[in-house]
Amino acid sequence: MSRVARQSLIPIAIVQGFVPTLPGFGIGQSIGARAVAGGVPPEWPLNVPVVIWPVIFAAYLTLAMLANVKPEHVEDRLAGPLALAGAGHAIWMFSAQMFGLVWLDFLILLPVLLCAWEAAHRLGRIGGFDGTTRRLVSCLSVGLMAGWLTFLVAISLPELGRWLLQRGPSDMVWQSLWLAILPMVTLAEVFYRRVSRSGWFVVALGSGMLGIAANTWYRTETHSLAFIVLIAVWIVIARRKGLAVSRPD
Repeated sequence: MSRVARQSLIPIAIVQGFVPTLPGFGIGQSIGARAVAGGVPPEWPLNVPVVIWPVIFAAYLTLAMLANVKPEHVEDRLAGPLALAGAGHAIWMFSAQMFGLVWLDFLILLPVLLCAWEAAHRLGRIGGFDGTTRRLVSCLSVGLMAGWLTFLVAISLPELGRWLLQRGPSDMVWQSLWLAILPMVTLAEVFYRRVSRSGWFVVALGSGMLGIAANTWYRTETHSLAFIVLIAVWIVIARRKGLAVSRPD
């Protein structure tokens, strides 16, 4: 089973990289364009997906190639949940671009997040970073994927709430922001305590949160909300550092 999972990583990585390009060929609508079509929601990050997604894709593809060229025990352990997380992520992107059904996208993301967290948990049990370049690639891929999917799940909640209440992006500004930020902080705490204290998780989640701060400052011009997001970023970083000191891996 681990061999099949390892061999599936490369095609899954390629599909993940290809799906976001479909709108450029006139197939579907980009996730960013669809998200702001009816107005700019406060929880939508400014330019962050453009910056961090290529890094996640490159790390995932590099790990996939290493796992197949010269497989080791670590890749065998990570291949299963990483393959499921990558495949699910590709399905989510395709669904969001083609259909834009809020409830469906949210339901797809939940098991994908669990798979990414499982990969992070397994890597933490193995020992995390051991000083080698190969392990760095594993930590980078797993941590960024787990953090990014956590962010995606959290920012899906305000959109789901507005859809249920039939509201627009500008109708529930404060409520929408809190509905995204509180789950981010809560999920980060759960991740640190039960899954891993990966620094790359913080990089991905924190980058997304900083993107929200930039969005609320520059695009929606709700400056008070930007300060709230920055405080939440500080809490996410501080809690990870505090737990790392009190219970080092």
